[in-house]
Formats: sequence, C-alpha cells, structure tokens
Amino acid sequence: MSKIEKFVIGKGTTRKVGEMEYDRKFLQLEIRLPEQFTEEGFHEAVIHAEYLIDNWLEQPTTPQFNPNDLMKHEWKGKKDGKGGYLKGSTAWGWDFKDKLPEEVIKALEKGPITIDKYEFTLGETIVQAKKKAVT
Repeated sequence: MSKIEKFVIGKGTTRKVGEMEYDRKFLQLEIRLPEQFTEEGFHEAVIHAEYLIDNWLEQPTTPQFNPNDLMKHEWKGKKDGKGGYLKGSTAWGWDFKDKLPEEVIKALEKGPITIDKYEFTLGETIVQAKKKAVT
C-alpha cells in the first residue's frame, strides 16, 4: 500500500469582463497530510481544499483604476447662485459620474473606495468624495 504525504489541487475561472478583456483567477493549494491518516481523512482534506478554493474564486474582483483619477479630480462644491458650482475638494465634493473614467465607475459599483483618509461613493448619477470621520 502506498503512502500519500501530500497532494496538490488547483482550480481556476475565466470570466469575460469586456469586449476583449477577461478576468482570470487561479488558486493552487498544496496540502501536507499528517503521518497517521485514513482514507476518509484524505477525502475530507480534498473536500475542504476544494471548498476553500471555490470560496476564493467566487469573491468579486475590484477593477483596476488609477487612484489619481479620484484624488486629483476637480470636484464640484455647493451651488454658487449663478447657475454653476463652487470648487469642491476630496474632503467634500461631488461630480457627475460620466465625468470620471469608466474604470473608476466600475470599481465604485463594487462598493465605496477608501484612499488615505478619503472615501468615495457612487450614487445613481453622481460620485461623492468626503473626508472620513476620525474614530
């Protein structure tokens, strides 16, 4: 009877995210088994490894974007009374979402983004910037 000391298991996914873009993930685990194990223990280790990999592969990925697109953006502030807006800042500002790059909007669709001490959120038609409260 042969002895299994370790096994390697790997899985991957490929998802189309654009016209010619794909999001690929691959995870490989090496599992070392203890000296004393049973065939049942081996099958449990395989099932547990597959469970870990599947959970990792199902996690959504955040699209890549340039943080400077948010940090150096010319944010709008309050209305100026003349039909325009005062200048805003990363501490408190907003802009229409079509004024920011598509990659930034895709990342914000996954949830709020925090850079340094600033938080950026996506509304239905606008993106907001604000300084996070000190806790």
